Amino acid sequence: MKKFILLFALPSVIALSFSSCQSGKTIRVDASQVTEYRDLTVRDLDEFSSKMFVKLMQSPLAKTASGQPPRIAIGPMTAQITVEFPEALRINGLKNVITQSGLARIAGSSSNASLNEFIRFAKAQQGRAQANQPDYVLTQKIFENREYQNKVIFKTYTYILELVDLRSGSSSIGDVIVSETENIIKQVRK
Repeated sequence: MKKFILLFALPSVIALSFSSCQSGKTIRVDASQVTEYRDLTVRDLDEFSSKMFVKLMQSPLAKTASGQPPRIAIGPMTAQITVEFPEALRINGLKNVITQSGLARIAGSSSNASLNEFIRFAKAQQGRAQANQPDYVLTQKIFENREYQNKVIFKTYTYILELVDLRSGSSSIGDVIVSETENIIKQVRK
């Protein structure tokens, strides 16, 4: 009986030890230790926008006289970058940021309207009933700077969020009243 167990157990242990070994690529659990090679994404913009928008709205200049959360229109994006973002994703991302913050209400968005059109409309509405007129228009600016290294390109994106005044009766209609800037650094393989 002992011979049978020994003859059966020894090959079983050897078979289990070889079959339980894994081969292939190693997967790191801690992602912070892995170098990422990816370009700017809409998700990056949303992440930075959420932090920056809260800072914008903490400024006393971004408050309304009524004490109510201001109405914000989502304006155009000025971009001098090689990455392209679908306009609908950009606008939806900003809508989510504004809604989730609870610091403002969305008054509208227009990807086709220029900043000058928003300002002209606000000036034309002076002295009229302003039920849905935005207090501010939120604009985005992104600029790209590249530094070429041996095997990679370091891209520094300067990301700017601005609130432009559209309040009726304001002496600063059309002026940027609050601005937040962040640098986003990405590493991309050549």
